Amino acid sequence: MAACWGTWTGRRVLSVATGAGAVYLLYRTVAEALSSAPGGTNHYRLESPDHQDGLPVEEVLSRRVCEELLEMLRAQQDGRSRSAILRSITRCVYLMDAKNPTCSPEHIQLVASCLDNHNGDTKVQALNTLRAFATRSLFTAQVQDYYPKILDLVISSRDTEVQVAALRLLNALPVPPNIEPLLRRAVPNLLGFLQWDNYAIQLQVLRLLIALSRKEELLPDILNCQPGKLLCEMLLLVEVLHGGCAKPRRPSKSPKSGSCSLYEVLFGENSHLDEHLLVMFVHPEERVQLQACKLIMSLWLYKLDAEIAAAALGKHGAGSAASLHISPSGESIF
Repeated sequence: MAACWGTWTGRRVLSVATGAGAVYLLYRTVAEALSSAPGGTNHYRLESPDHQDGLPVEEVLSRRVCEELLEMLRAQQDGRSRSAILRSITRCVYLMDAKNPTCSPEHIQLVASCLDNHNGDTKVQALNTLRAFATRSLFTAQVQDYYPKILDLVISSRDTEVQVAALRLLNALPVPPNIEPLLRRAVPNLLGFLQWDNYAIQLQVLRLLIALSRKEELLPDILNCQPGKLLCEMLLLVEVLHGGCAKPRRPSKSPKSGSCSLYEVLFGENSHLDEHLLVMFVHPEERVQLQACKLIMSLWLYKLDAEIAAAALGKHGAGSAASLHISPSGESIF
């Protein structure tokens, strides 16, 4: 030990203290809590770690703790106890060597079985643990096998924390092959989440939709989706933006709109937004048709007012020029 101590730097000591020490304390906390709980067990004991295959002590300890915790998870059925164990397993997995983890596919199956637990926090922690496993390339494909179940949790769960955790896990996984039919059915629900007053869900859904949009098989389904409420809100937003642009403002407060600005895209001379909105008249939902009609009328009236104002200004300019008295030399007498 003295020889080893001489080669360790201050940073190495700190790494061991914060890595192995933290994991060991986590393990002891969970084990003692379970031992003191009714029906708990007190036979979980962590042996002193030694150097195996030249691995750092914190790596060996992390492996040992993870193995012990997984055995504890197998033995425990209480939702709260499982949640605490899963939280500790997650930390251990992140501390493991990405190229040489010790967990097996059976361990992932054990963690995934917690997704059926009635305790919401247990589901959240199980999803977080699976996300930790997904960061290890050896286990990514195995976690991918649960993609349909995770997606179903997003769609069917009424617990927003479970939905956010499930969405984060989906965003950490590659989209598996041969799952397009399931994703097509889920697209309307995913777009519906964008209307929720929950920033975390909106952000994770947008990230997932970006990933799905990169798949040529799903892009038409996303573009052809017709969520009525979402379209109504978007049309209302454009109407409010247009109404604000139509109001008179002081020149000093008028922003300059570049060719790529939102204003030019929506209301510029080359946008033809009113013509494109005519397609909304065949939307199956009447409220979408009504909102599109209101917006089209607003755009047309604004153009008509602009044309009348331009014509009046032209007549006024011509009348002013004719009323000027010009001297024989061609110069104004004023």
